[in-house]
This record gives sequence, C-alpha cells and structure tokens, in this order.
Amino acid sequence: MDNVANLTDLIVQRLDRNAADILEHQTAEGSFLRPDLFTDTRYTGFCVAQLITAFKDQDSRYGGNAEVKTAIRKALVYLRESRRPSGLFDLSSCNFDSAPDTAFTLNALLDAYRLLDEEDTELAHPLRELISRACFGICEGGFHTPNHRWAIAACLMTAAQLRLDGEQTFRDTAQIYLREGLDQNADGEFAERSAGTYNLVNDDQMVRLFLATEDETYLQAACRNLRMMAAYMEPDGTVYTLNSRRQDRGHRVYPGAYALQYLLVGYLVKDKEMAAQGHALWNTAVRHGDVPSGIVWFRRFPEMETFGCDTVAGDPFFHYARCFPDSGIARFRDGKMSVTVKSGDPDFLYVRCGDLDLCMSLYGNVCDRRNFTAEALEPLDADEIRLLCRMPLWYYLPYSPGEQPGTTDWWQMESEKTRRRQVRDALEMEIRIKVDLEGHGIDVHMQATGLTRVPLRMEIGLSEGELRGDSFRMRSAPGGEMVVSAGSLQLTKGSDVLTLAPCHAEHAVLDRMGGAFPRDEGRFTVYLTFISPCEHVLHIGTERIFPMGIA
Repeated sequence: MDNVANLTDLIVQRLDRNAADILEHQTAEGSFLRPDLFTDTRYTGFCVAQLITAFKDQDSRYGGNAEVKTAIRKALVYLRESRRPSGLFDLSSCNFDSAPDTAFTLNALLDAYRLLDEEDTELAHPLRELISRACFGICEGGFHTPNHRWAIAACLMTAAQLRLDGEQTFRDTAQIYLREGLDQNADGEFAERSAGTYNLVNDDQMVRLFLATEDETYLQAACRNLRMMAAYMEPDGTVYTLNSRRQDRGHRVYPGAYALQYLLVGYLVKDKEMAAQGHALWNTAVRHGDVPSGIVWFRRFPEMETFGCDTVAGDPFFHYARCFPDSGIARFRDGKMSVTVKSGDPDFLYVRCGDLDLCMSLYGNVCDRRNFTAEALEPLDADEIRLLCRMPLWYYLPYSPGEQPGTTDWWQMESEKTRRRQVRDALEMEIRIKVDLEGHGIDVHMQATGLTRVPLRMEIGLSEGELRGDSFRMRSAPGGEMVVSAGSLQLTKGSDVLTLAPCHAEHAVLDRMGGAFPRDEGRFTVYLTFISPCEHVLHIGTERIFPMGIA
C-alpha cells in the first residue's frame, strides 16, 4: 500500500510546528497561553509533554535544544507552584482541582517521562515529583463522565508500572475503578457513543491499560470499538458523528486520530488487516490536512509504521452494511453514498452522497409526543431495516378523594408520577418506517395507522446546493423551507446528486409545539405532508432526474 508520505516524518513536522507555537506563547511565570489567551495548569502540562517529546526526538529540529530545556524547566516550576494543594490541575473552562483532567494530562506527561534518561535529571526529578504528587491527588478525587474513569485508571496503573512513589496506592485505586466493568456493549460501542471524540479517548485509555497491566481485556475492547468504527467512515472522508451523546454530535471530524489507533492496535494484536485500514485512513486524513500527533507511539513501537503495508485490503471503508442494535444504529455504504438509520432519535435517517447530505425526521403531535422516535431497529435482511413507533392517546384523570396531592401548586403535584391516566388503546397511532437499499439509492416506506385525521409531515433537511423541481430551480439556502406537493426534487453540487421522488402534500401545518425536535436552521427544509391514516414510499436516489442546463 502506497503512503501519501512517510508517517513519522509528517508527525515530527507537526510536533515541530506545535513546539514552535508553544515556545512563542510562554509567559514570564512559565505557563503557556492557550489560543484564547488564557492559561491553566492542565494546558501547560500538555505543552510540557510536547516540548519534552520534541527535546528528546532525534529527528526534531528541537532535539537537545537548550532553549527548549529552559522553557521546560520554567514550566515545571510554574506547575509545581500553581497546582492545587491536592496536587491536581485545573481545566479552567469548567473543572477545577480535577482528578480526571489531571489524569489526561499525566498520561501525556508519563509518555514524556519515559523518554528522559540519566542525563536529564534536571527535568526528570521535578517531573517525577509532579506526577507522583498529582497521582495521590487523583486517588482522593472523583469524576464526572464515564470515560474519566478509564483515564484515571490508566494514569494510575502506568504510574504504578513505572514504580513512582505511591505505587501500591495507585494500583489499588485503579482497581476500584476497573471493578466497575467497561461500559461497552456487544457492538463495541462505549456508553457516551461519541464517534468524533470519546470513542478515541476510550480506545487510547484501553491501550494504556493493556500496556500497564498486560491484561488483554482492554486491548480487545479497543479492537471491538475500532472494528465497529470501520462502518462510521463517510464518503467525504469524515467520521459520522450524528449518533453522539456528547458535544461532538454533528461536528466535521477527519480520521487522523483513528488512523493512529488502527495502526497502533493493529500492531499490538498483530492484525495486518486492521493496520492496513490504518494506512488507508492515514492517506485520507493527510489529504485533508489532518496529521495526528503521537510520535511517542512510533518511537516506542518502531515496527508499527510499516506493519500492514504489505496487506491489500482494498478500500475497507468503501462498502459496508452493518447493523448495531445495541447502539441503535445501522450503517450502509456503497461507494459515494452512505445511509444511516437510527432508533431512539427523532433524526432517524441520514444520507450522504459526496459533499451532499440530508437528514429526515417525522413530525406529528399526539398528546405529549411530537416526533416519530423508533423504539428499536429491526433488521429484516442485509438491505432492509424496519423502525416502529407507537404514540398512545392518553389523558390525566382527577385525583380520587383518597389520592389528594396535598398542594394546589401544579408543579409540586408530580402528576406524571402520581396521577392515574386514561389510555385509549383503540386510538393509538402506530407509525412504521422501512428503509430498503437498492442499486442507486434507498426507498423509505412510511405507514401510519390507528388514530385518524392527524396531520403528519416528513421533514427533510438538505445541505446547500442547487435545488431543482419540475418547474423551478433555486439554491437550497440555510434556514429556508418549502412544502412540496408533487413531483421530484434534485439537489446537486458539482458531480454529486441526491434526488427525492415522489413528493406529496395534503396540508401546510408547519407550526411546532414545545418539546419538538428542533428544525436545523443550517439546512434548507423540505416538507412532505400527510393526514393519517397514510402510506408513502419516498425514493432517495443518486442519479440525475433533470438534465444539466435549463431544460
């Protein structure tokens, strides 16, 4: 497999750029300014790790540089004097005296500490004290989110492996966290379901735990997640993030960090196909300017750079059909087109073709329900997924004499927990959606039965491009909207095409009630509208309906 460029050369170049920027922003007190011109101990700790890595790398232009060594010494003094009394660091945007944020920083500092040798006592001794003191603070601290536990455990286990002062305490505390068990389902997905950020964070911690404990459980956890992530690579070279439960949802993320993880984990498990996938992702990432950091891994395991290069895996992300029921998502790709189907999310369908994409939700008010939200994915065969949503018709009943709430304040009554409900089963609405994949697109079958005369609308959010109908052409400008009563729609951008047909409208009820899934103002919204009971099949295709030009 031909690489775009030598892996380590590009990573060292990135390291040097980072080091140059870090040195330029060191303050008189020894800290380093963040891009927002603020400073904190966590960020400074990461900068120290970067500078030590450059200082000790034989290919870096900062290798052995006296100016860099002086900057590191000043920063270590700042960290010693500015850390909290507990020994912990701050993430000044939200977490202060923070065990997990300190653990993330220490993971980088521990990587750097491994690089120091007997000639580096001026750096190694204060760094060792800083890490050990912080680890004691971590042992007394807590956490906020699931991934924090694994950062803490990995940091403490690595410190124990390096026999830092407090070795047994660190090991014992790490075991307390590890006894909770990994928050990973059968699909390989972690609880935060964050393809753009926290899957990577967790995979990194799993590798660190394996290296510190030699327990294969953690390495295999990283493997499972990476094998799942092979079905999250999009036609435009990005990672699909719209299933995330964290802040990366909808963000445009390129796969540089994943390339590094595939290479590293593939090497550690001696899986050449996984490593070959890493090389493929590496080429994609570099084409988009997404060179990852991580030279420490290549220096620690020099064979990983070329491992898997002789394995022909084709393009492992070009064709796939995977359903992950425990994660509530199915992913399909055939060349330039990818399709995502989700349960538990009003935004249940996402389609991408090259640089174009669309998302779909179904809006309808039945009592407290606003949107179709599928209860589960039901795979029918390799190319069909069915979604089901039941929307019951119900009303609260007044309290009986023996059930009085003891207050006249409605908000204190806790009606949802304490009132009886009248449920009208015979009038329940049931909506079924089936997604069929076929040669040049998909068919979305929508059927609504049960409760009658309910206005429903299919809301299709389109990315920017040229939008054509049977008798018009326009730009699909963000924030715009249109009810389309009949015919076909075609969205184009360059050579990329998405089509919708046939369109349909029976009403123009577009008001939204409280609690509804919000309309994406960054998209142009097309509405297809129906009145229950109803059934419709919408074809979403990738071949032109309307020719080039005006005709």
